[in-house]
Amino acid sequence: MKKILFYIHSLNKGGAERVLLTVAEELNKTEDYEPVILTDVVDELEYNLPTGIRREVIDADGYGMNSVKRIKSIREKIVKEDPDEVIVFMLSSVIRASFALIGTKYRIIGAVRSNPYDDYSTGRSRALLMWAMRGCKYMVCQTEYQVKFFPDRYRDKCVVISNPIFSEFAFKAEQLNSNKVVSTHTLGNDSESIQGKITATGRLFDYKNHKLLINAFGKIAESYPNVKVIIYGEGPYRSALESEIETLGLKDRVLLPGDSEHVSEDIADSLIYVLPSDTEGLPNALMEAMALGLPVISTDCPCGGPRSLINDGINGMLISVGDTNALAEALDKLLKDENLRTLMGNNAKNILITNSIDVIVDKWKKIV
Repeated sequence: MKKILFYIHSLNKGGAERVLLTVAEELNKTEDYEPVILTDVVDELEYNLPTGIRREVIDADGYGMNSVKRIKSIREKIVKEDPDEVIVFMLSSVIRASFALIGTKYRIIGAVRSNPYDDYSTGRSRALLMWAMRGCKYMVCQTEYQVKFFPDRYRDKCVVISNPIFSEFAFKAEQLNSNKVVSTHTLGNDSESIQGKITATGRLFDYKNHKLLINAFGKIAESYPNVKVIIYGEGPYRSALESEIETLGLKDRVLLPGDSEHVSEDIADSLIYVLPSDTEGLPNALMEAMALGLPVISTDCPCGGPRSLINDGINGMLISVGDTNALAEALDKLLKDENLRTLMGNNAKNILITNSIDVIVDKWKKIV
């Protein structure tokens, strides 16, 4: 049996944490692996620990540690556990763990979970990461774009493993897909007869750029009087978006209902799903919309997540970041062509196979 120690700052409710817990839980289902999770702290809002998996915490009391004490504690915990492999999620944690394990037998398998170009392109942070990379066994990236961040001399250590479609969502998607009523009526160019909604999801932050969707819809809204845009999510950018909606005269056409407790059900019958972000990692929201069989339009944003999921024109459409006209044209093209929407949506559902938990976890097993 192989003991696999996973290290991450906390089990806070984020994408990296969810993937780590999923991989650990799947490994724990076999007798070949014993996963252990090590975190720096316990946060207020965390995922539940899967049954049967042990967790160790460095600063269990939450009093805070200086860098030297934290690194010393990481080293003590890992040496005591004596794992066969150490898998570290997030580059900041990779750097800490690399310092902690100087002079030991342990080599890290790192995992990139964000855009490294944002925080590690220059200066001290880049120097530290490149130093840590020398001692890594592998660096698991979500996209080829992330791989290209690393110098040629480290590319042979980089392995691309996408995110999985999580089991509970895959089951829900299959149910929703089976309950859909498929229309056989081709709407053609009769734009006034097209009824339905265009949806987007995500926190109302500036980098999510929902303003792009609002402006693009504003260019075609008059041609499609029975189509609305609904953006699910909440955040500090709400007032700016409301102002934009008001300015464009779209108050009754673009809705901001806030967070949804049943997002998949709310978007399942959408005509189109849009991800208009300026930057993303590997967006789970886009993956889940595709799993629901929705025709999707996404910006081709860094760090390459949408491009790794979408074959442009086959299972979705890619547009340049911030290009209002391109998004308006893509929306118009899909709205007026029901057959194309159906074809792209059906192709998008293949993500349930290519990114199933079994497929993704098997890739992790190969490197451990």
